[in-house]
Amino acid sequence: MSEEKKEGKKEENILDDPKHGILIPSCLVLVGVIILYAQSRSGKILLALPILFTFLSVNYLKAKSRKQSVYKDKWTKLELVDQTIVSKNSAIYRFNLKTRLEALNTPVGHHLAVRFNIDGNDQIRYYTPISPQYETGHFDIIVKSYPDGTVSKCFAGLKPGDQVEFQGPVGRFNYVPNSYKEICMIAGGSGITPMLQVISKIVSTPEDFSKMTLIFANETENDILLKDELDEIAEKYPNLKIHYVLNNPTTGKSIGDVGLVTKELMSKYLPNPSPDARLLICGKPDMKKMLLEYSEELGWPSGILKSNPDDQVFCF
Repeated sequence: MSEEKKEGKKEENILDDPKHGILIPSCLVLVGVIILYAQSRSGKILLALPILFTFLSVNYLKAKSRKQSVYKDKWTKLELVDQTIVSKNSAIYRFNLKTRLEALNTPVGHHLAVRFNIDGNDQIRYYTPISPQYETGHFDIIVKSYPDGTVSKCFAGLKPGDQVEFQGPVGRFNYVPNSYKEICMIAGGSGITPMLQVISKIVSTPEDFSKMTLIFANETENDILLKDELDEIAEKYPNLKIHYVLNNPTTGKSIGDVGLVTKELMSKYLPNPSPDARLLICGKPDMKKMLLEYSEELGWPSGILKSNPDDQVFCF
């Protein structure tokens, strides 16, 4: 596999840039017509203008059709270009956007809907992009496989060149920089993906001074998704503190607490509830219900599973 394919880069197409695909060719033709007409004064030279306008129209329509890859109100097929295994049951899938210049620019904490037709029935799941918000040409999602998973099995069977239907972005979460002094996050398993979006947004916004604390719960060490990326961010940005919790550690060397996320762990690692702190939760439904109960007992405002965009306690 070539380095270009490994990185999931689209082959460069000069026509993707309107400056090269429309403006420069049009100006060259127009200047040529003007010069020839000035020299010959022949009206036949002006017949090139309709050709120019046709060229402009065709290329404008082509550019418009490539302008956007994912829509909120319709499904579009995008090509898989790479698959990277990150654990025994998880992989990162990279999909190309329609041009190398486009950025997905998904709002923080929002997701993409993915649709597969399985045995004649549409199966829809939601995944949060993990690539940088303004990265151009492609985007990445992480998919965790489950023994009884249907859509995750479809992903496992994909190969580069296959196409998958996407729609979006969808989501309820709203984030305003510096709206809270402390951002507290609890994630379980693949629930880390919207948290990574929030973290990336804060650390890439120089004027955002919010402090972040993340409790990241998993079954074993091998289940910790994106650990290297998270540890690298935490090393560079002292405003981020990460605490790992493993239910069934498999090695003698502990990297954090053992067991489930408890009320005591929340009290130990998270700032005290206050109007200056926000709590974000993402994981399996049972985990979210349990954490909502614990948070209310600790003094946080009452939260709900289908949270409103600006709720102080928000469940993804």
